[in-house]
Parts: sequence; structure tokens; C-alpha cells
Amino acid sequence: MQAEARFKMPFNFAQVVIAAFGAMSLSVLAYFIARVIGASMEYSGGLFQNLDFIHIVRFTAPPILVLGFLTFLIGRAKPGFCRLAQVIGVAVVLASAVVQWFFAEDWGTALTVTLMHLVVAASWYIAVNYSNRKFNEIAELENI
Repeated sequence: MQAEARFKMPFNFAQVVIAAFGAMSLSVLAYFIARVIGASMEYSGGLFQNLDFIHIVRFTAPPILVLGFLTFLIGRAKPGFCRLAQVIGVAVVLASAVVQWFFAEDWGTALTVTLMHLVVAASWYIAVNYSNRKFNEIAELENI
């Protein structure tokens, strides 16, 4: 006789926290490397004129944490939403990465910020992965 092991949670929220701070750390590292090699980190339009350290922190970790928590809550009721959130999140981040090439003052800035966007897209995809699905499938097969 085995106890049935089914998770109501779509994924572990710790995944989101780790991915958010990992993406922020890698983006900050890319920022400092870009500054050292001469990227201006200035823009001719958009939300701000100069990209600073605090902008990277503000626009990386909090959005992943807040949207990851909302995805977690909605995913508990509708697990299929996690897959949709993965795809939409990656699409939005990649679309905003393309926009950087229109407003950046130099190639170094555009390339660095695009790299940051790719890191955030990968982190988001991994963070909201519906990881308990596989465990639930295995548990169902063992009960058969």
C-alpha cells in the first residue's frame, strides 16, 4: 500500500527566487564588464537616458519575482497556464531585446543589454517550469 503523492503546486517557488537573483547577478556582471570595455550604457530614447546599476537590479529581480509569484498562484488552479506563461514571458523579453538596438547609443550597449535580456529570458523559462508534472506522472504510473 502506497501513499498517493500528488502536488497541487505547479512548481517550487524557490526556483523563481533562485532564477531571479541568478539573472540579476549575471546581468550586473555583464553591466560591469561592458562598462570596463567601454560601453556607454546611454540611450537616445525610451524610459531612461542612462542605464545604471540600480536600473539593472530594478528591472531584473522584481519583475521575475512578482510575475513568477502570480504564475505560481494561477498555475495552482490551472497547471496549463505555466506553459503559456513560459512562452509569453520569453516572447516579451526577446521582443524588448530587439528594441535595444534602435535606442542604444553604441554597439557595446546594445549587445550587452541584449545579452542581459537573453539571460532573463532563459531564467524566466527555467523558473516557471512545470516541474512537478513529471513527478505526478511517475506517481500515477507506480499506482497502476
